[in-house]
Amino acid sequence: MRKPLAAAILALAAFHASADALVERGRAVYNFRCYFCHGYSGDAKTLATTYMDRKPRDFQSANAADYPVARIASAVRDGVPGTPMKGFKGILSEEEIRAVAAFVRSEFLERRAPNTSYHTLENGWPNHQRYAAAFPFAKGEIALDADPAKLTDSQKRGRELFVTTCITCHDRARVVDSGPAWERAK
Repeated sequence: MRKPLAAAILALAAFHASADALVERGRAVYNFRCYFCHGYSGDAKTLATTYMDRKPRDFQSANAADYPVARIASAVRDGVPGTPMKGFKGILSEEEIRAVAAFVRSEFLERRAPNTSYHTLENGWPNHQRYAAAFPFAKGEIALDADPAKLTDSQKRGRELFVTTCITCHDRARVVDSGPAWERAK
């Protein structure tokens, strides 16, 4: 009796290890190919989103039941007609497509996890906490054009830090007045 149970446990452990490896492979591909539009956390809060008429999928707020792995893999492979999502067939291997689909499903739709922090030591960001005063502006908690008279000294320093250091990547800070929109050339 014990041998079949032990074999089943080992088989289950091997299956989970294989599934975990697939998800981690998908994470690597996603973080290289997909983050620019969908964001490191799958929430589509990216600079690229601001340029698109049809916004990238926000996986963090999507209904998981609507996105089985096969549907995600199909979108990655073939694209989504009528949207900026172009297919990666010929760019990614089938194994990479399956891995990305497994990662998106697991990380964003099932676990609702934030995936990864970009500002890590491994990504070249030692002691990112030194920018903490700017975080409320980067996260949109305080509008960049908030009345300076209503900001604390710490918030004023944070805004200055954001404008001089963070804005090159986080240039879509929340504002009260977005100003005039640029018109497209006709």
